[in-house]
Amino acid sequence: MNTDILRWVFQTILVTTSLFSFGYLVVTGAALALRRLRNRPEIITDQSLYPTVTVQIPTYNELAALNCAARCLEFDYPQEKIQIMIGDDSNDPAISAKIDAFAAANPRIEISRRGSNEGFKPGNLNVMLPKSTGDYLLIFDSDFLPKKDFLKRLVVPVIKDPTLAGAQAAWKIINVHNNHSTLMGTGIVNIIHVVVLPFLKALTKTGVFCGSGELVKKSYLIERGGWTSGALTEDVDYSLRIISEGKRIAFVDDLRVRCEVPYTPKDLFRQQMRWAYGNMRAFMAHGKRLLFSRSARRRSKFAAFMFGSGYIMISLLLLTSLLGMLSLLAGFFGVGPETSDSYSVAQFIFESLINLLLTCGFLVSSIVAGFSTGFGNRNIAKLIVASFTVGVICMFFVLRGLITAWIGKPMKWFMLKKAGNEQVTG
Repeated sequence: MNTDILRWVFQTILVTTSLFSFGYLVVTGAALALRRLRNRPEIITDQSLYPTVTVQIPTYNELAALNCAARCLEFDYPQEKIQIMIGDDSNDPAISAKIDAFAAANPRIEISRRGSNEGFKPGNLNVMLPKSTGDYLLIFDSDFLPKKDFLKRLVVPVIKDPTLAGAQAAWKIINVHNNHSTLMGTGIVNIIHVVVLPFLKALTKTGVFCGSGELVKKSYLIERGGWTSGALTEDVDYSLRIISEGKRIAFVDDLRVRCEVPYTPKDLFRQQMRWAYGNMRAFMAHGKRLLFSRSARRRSKFAAFMFGSGYIMISLLLLTSLLGMLSLLAGFFGVGPETSDSYSVAQFIFESLINLLLTCGFLVSSIVAGFSTGFGNRNIAKLIVASFTVGVICMFFVLRGLITAWIGKPMKWFMLKKAGNEQVTG
């Protein structure tokens, strides 16, 4: 192979990756500065202004949903204005029986069943939609644990601006310290919820739905035919649809809801592959329409595409790593115009470190975001180790998800293990 061509390709991709990396460093610095200027949490005391809300908890063989439902029963919100519904798609009769027992003990809980898992989560949500009495839908994945004041704080933006398509709360990971997989998963979530979304809120006044901890205006959703059945990231899919029509989504960065990340490497890889696949399919389906939309503001378009740019960064990082290793090894072993004598071990190490420094924007963002959320000094070294072990493997699965979506092949839906399923308190 011609090493001159290899090095040219590598240098081109390295420069592009470095620009993306620098961009993330700038965004991280801006988000950190904005965090210090953030206003105090706002609560509207006049409860007559509170909208009616249906809490939807879609679940599939997950008893963790009972923990979430129990927290929702404790909401400091007018009971006559809230409906709580568990969408049980379980095919395990024992789990469905426990969900029924919980509902019997808590009459405010309603159960929705359809006898299958067709269309996955969005299929479940679509079945619950006509049964929902609220003007807004508050959607939680089963492992989410909101506090008592969560709902009355989340409704503030939609009360102040009823034209909003909804509001999204930030996530706080509760199992961050378990192992390298949870550290890596937390780092990924923090980049989105502590860095990217707060920055977009300040710059563009809009956000993106993230699938859980989201408040969705029901009438807008119904007008657009509901959720896209079978979508693996129905949240981003709907966000792109609604933003392309000129609507905005509020991001409430001072409101955080606790949740889990996958605690095994296998589940982390699967989750990130599924998210990559779903987001790619969403942008393939709605990206062009959004880009050329006359209704959407330029700032909103920027917000949507920046949200998805992380996958470009990951792809570039992987290509940079692979091509950089090939290029450096070619020089080290004397393939091409260089010789092994003129290309020393020291030079090999030096170039590797330079390449790493040029492309470390993601890692720095993760560390900074971790600090701002109480991550702790003791986890910096562990996060770095996780990034270069679990994180590197994870990039291959992300790329697999992107390619699978690009070529139009379907992806199998799969359950992820959750600690909440073994620690049911509801």
